[in-house]
Amino acid sequence: MSHQRIAIYGGNGFIGSHIAEQLAPLDTCVLCISRTGHKPAHLREQGWSDQVKWCQGDAADPDPKLLKSIDVVICCVGSPPLPTVSAKAKQAQIHQNGVTNATVIQAAGEAGVIKVILVSAQMPAWLAKAGFGYAIGKQMSEAAATEFAALSPEHRAVIVRPGVVYGTRHTASGTRIPLRPVFEPLNKIIPSQFASVQRLAERVSEAVFAPATDTEPVTIVETSSL
Repeated sequence: MSHQRIAIYGGNGFIGSHIAEQLAPLDTCVLCISRTGHKPAHLREQGWSDQVKWCQGDAADPDPKLLKSIDVVICCVGSPPLPTVSAKAKQAQIHQNGVTNATVIQAAGEAGVIKVILVSAQMPAWLAKAGFGYAIGKQMSEAAATEFAALSPEHRAVIVRPGVVYGTRHTASGTRIPLRPVFEPLNKIIPSQFASVQRLAERVSEAVFAPATDTEPVTIVETSSL
């Protein structure tokens, strides 16, 4: 396992922070990039979080200089798939789930990064509609990842498509929001629709170190593989 510099965009969020926790003890330098640049309140007493660099940055305007020093970029910026009732809300969904990740991925390619991992989403057909901002955003992100993988024979993209991700979320102040009691029983009934955030983070960590010779230019990881 070689030392790698990894940038996680959306690294202080629910999924991003769990990915950081998986990678922190390994032979890596992990940068969690978010607009605030702050370590989440609920992680301040967690020892592993001191091994991570919490950096301020905007996925919609990534720092080219920083990206030039990175080996692997992980994109997990996004918002929940909420219905939109106005054009403004729809555009916000597209921006948060599509423009941000696509911009980072494009900038990563221009900076010389050769591997990106995108946390996308598994969507039923009734959600993947042209008028649904969330779906448009996710499709935009995946298209950017596919284009990234085509830059050269060495470039690789991993697209992870979880369904409903459950675990314990936290508010900005650190208050726990346990989702496991609600979704874990459902996961046992319809496992194709639910994914533990812990297992998702483990799968992303595995993808970071997967040798290029063992993967296709674009690897799709569905919920059933988590």
